[in-house]
Amino acid sequence: MDKMEGLLENLNKEQLAAVKAVDGPVMVFAGAGTGKTRALTARIAYMIQEKNIMPYNILAITFTKKATNEMRERVWNIVGDKAKYVNISTIHALCAKILRMGIEAIGYKKDFEIIDDEDALKVINEIYKNENIDRKFFSPKAALNIIGNYKIKDNYKLFALQEKIYNSYQKYLKEHNLVDFEDLLVLTKEVLLKDQKYLEYLQNKYQYILVDEFQDTNPIQYEIVKMLAGDKANLFVVGDDDQSIYSFTGATVDNMYLFLDDFPKSQKVILDQNYRSSNVILKGANSVINNNANREKKSLKGQIDGSFSDVVINESYYFEDEARYIAGEIKALVKAGYDYCDIGVIYRNNVISRNFELAFIENNIPYTIYGGVSYLKRREIKDIVSYLKFIIDNDNITHFKRIINQPARGIGDKTIDKVLEIMEEKEVNLFDAITLAQMASPSTKTNALQEFKLMILDFKQKINELPLQEFYDYLLEKTGYLAMAKVEDQDNESNRVGNLEEFKSILLKVEANFIDEDLTNVEKLKRSFDEIILDESLGDKVNKKGVVLSTIHSVKGLEFDVVFVTALEEGIFPALREDSDIEEERRIAYVAFTRAKKRIYLTCAARRLIYGRVVKNQKSRFLTEYLANPELDLHVKEETKKSKEELGEIHVGEHIYHSNFGSGIVIAVDDLIAQILFEKDNSLRKILKTHPAIIRGGEE
Repeated sequence: MDKMEGLLENLNKEQLAAVKAVDGPVMVFAGAGTGKTRALTARIAYMIQEKNIMPYNILAITFTKKATNEMRERVWNIVGDKAKYVNISTIHALCAKILRMGIEAIGYKKDFEIIDDEDALKVINEIYKNENIDRKFFSPKAALNIIGNYKIKDNYKLFALQEKIYNSYQKYLKEHNLVDFEDLLVLTKEVLLKDQKYLEYLQNKYQYILVDEFQDTNPIQYEIVKMLAGDKANLFVVGDDDQSIYSFTGATVDNMYLFLDDFPKSQKVILDQNYRSSNVILKGANSVINNNANREKKSLKGQIDGSFSDVVINESYYFEDEARYIAGEIKALVKAGYDYCDIGVIYRNNVISRNFELAFIENNIPYTIYGGVSYLKRREIKDIVSYLKFIIDNDNITHFKRIINQPARGIGDKTIDKVLEIMEEKEVNLFDAITLAQMASPSTKTNALQEFKLMILDFKQKINELPLQEFYDYLLEKTGYLAMAKVEDQDNESNRVGNLEEFKSILLKVEANFIDEDLTNVEKLKRSFDEIILDESLGDKVNKKGVVLSTIHSVKGLEFDVVFVTALEEGIFPALREDSDIEEERRIAYVAFTRAKKRIYLTCAARRLIYGRVVKNQKSRFLTEYLANPELDLHVKEETKKSKEELGEIHVGEHIYHSNFGSGIVIAVDDLIAQILFEKDNSLRKILKTHPAIIRGGEE
C-alpha cells in the first residue's frame, strides 16, 4: 500500500468527501479538533497524485506562517519533491508577491518597502508634528487604528480630521514607496481590478485555490480570493463559524454564509467528528455554542466518552482564592503524572494573568506566557533589519533616522534636518549631503556623520565578500551595537544579546533558501525581506517546560491535556463593552472549552480586584450554559456538596476569607471560636467558627 492509499483509508467519510471534491466551489464547515489540516493536506496530495494536477497550479492560503510551514511539511511527506512547487502562503505574503510583479500599474515602484505598525505609527507622529494636529482629538495610535479599519472594513466612514490625516498618511507612504499591512490587501485588489492581463495570468496560474481558516478572513481578502478563482471557481474553503473570534482585525464570519450565496451550487461538507476531547467535555461546549443563532447547526462528537469527573467547577469567593486553588490543583496534577507543559491556564482578558503569575511564583510552578512581544517587533531586531536595509539603499531616510543614533553617536535632530535640507536644495544623495554639511560647518557632529558614512560604505563592500553570518558579526562589532546590547542586558535583563544571536538563524535560513542560485548576499536579502517582515514565527522560542498562561486568542489552534478556563464572570467573560458582540464572546468561550483533551476546570470568583478596584461579578452565563446538561449539572452539585463535607471542622492552619476583613489564617480554635490572623492589617480577631461571613478555603 502506498502513502496515498494509506492516507485515504485513515480518513473518515466526511473528510474523504472533502478530499475528493476537487472541481467547483466547496465549503467545509470543520469543527474544533476535527482533523481539517489532515483533510486539507490529503486533498492537495490527492489532486497531485490521483488527479494529475500540476503542483504549481495549486494555491493554498493559510492564516499563519506556522500553519504554512506545517502544511508544506505534511504535503512533502506524501508527495516528496513535488511539494516545493505547490504555492502555500499566508494571504499577506501572497499579496506581497502579487504586488512585486504588478504594483507599477498603480504608480508604485516594485522595490516598495513593507512597514509594520510601529513604523506606521512613526509616520503618523511625523504628520501630527508637521501639520500641527492637536492630540486631544485622538492620539496618533487611535488615528492609525481608524485608518486600518477604514481600509479593510465595509461601510467604515472617516470624518473631517480623520480624512485629512488619512490622506496625508497615504501620500507620505506613496512618496516614500512604503506599504503597510492593510495596503498589501487594498493595493492588491486595486492592481487586479486595473490590470486585466495580469489577473488572467494569475487565474491561469492558480487554477485550484484552497483557503484555510476561512472564518478569519475579512471582506477584502474574500474579494481577492474570488477574483483569483475567476470563472473556473475551483475554490475550496475550510472554516468553522463557531470559531470566528477575530472581528477586531476586520475578520467577519459572514464571509462563510456569503460564500454559500455567491456560489449556490457549491458542495457543503460538515466535519463534526472530534479527535481531541472527550465527549463529556464536548457536551458542555456544544451546550454553550448552541445558544448562538447565527451559525451552521452542528454538534461535535468525540471518540472517547470520558467521565463527569473530567469537568471540575470551582467558584471562589475572592480572586486570590481562585489563583491559590489553581496552583494547588496544578501541583496535584503534576504529582499524578502530568507534565507542567500539558496544562493551560487561559483567560479572556490579559490583565488576569498577574494573579496567576504571583501564585505560580509562590508555589515554584514554572510557567510561560503566550502572546508576548513578537520577535520581529523587538527593538534590537528592527534596528538590525534597518541597518541591513540602509546598507543596501543609502538614500532610505526612514532607516537612516532609525539607526543614526543606535548606538548613540551624539548626532542631534538639528544636524539631521540640516543634512536633509542640503539633500533637497542641492538635489544630491544622502551621502553627498553629509559631505557638503561637513565642508560647510565642520564639527564633532558632522565628523560623526562622516564616520558613519564611511562605516556604511565599508559594510557595502564587505556584505558581498563575507558569508552572511560572518558579515553580521562584523556589523554588530563595528557599529558597537553588540557592546550596547550587553550593557542594556546587565542593566535590565532584557536578553537583547540573545535575540541578536538568534537572528543568525534567520540569516542561515536566507542562505539555505538560495543555495542553488548564484546570487550576491544583497540579492538574497532583498528577496527575503518580505518573508522576514511577514513571518510572525521567526525567532520565536517558547519555553515548553512550564504551564502555559495565555489569552484565549493566543492559544486558538493549540490543545492541552488539562485546561483551566478562568475568571468566568459577567463583565470579564463575556466582556460587556459597548462594542461587544455576545455571539462572538460565546464563540471565544467555545474556543476555550475545546482546547481541553482530558480534563477541564471552569473557575470564577465572586470578588475580583481589577483596574484598581474590587468588583462583584455574577458568574458567567457561559458557565451556566456549559452545565445545561442535566447529568453534568447533577454531578457538579454532588461534588460541591461532597467537597464541603470533606472540609469538616475549621482547623488551625486553614486559610479562610472574611467578607469584611479579607484573607486570613486560623491560628487557634476552641469549641465555638476561631482566632484568625488577617493579612490586610495584621489584626488578630476572635470570630464564631460558624459565622456566615467566613468563606472556607483549603490548606496551604
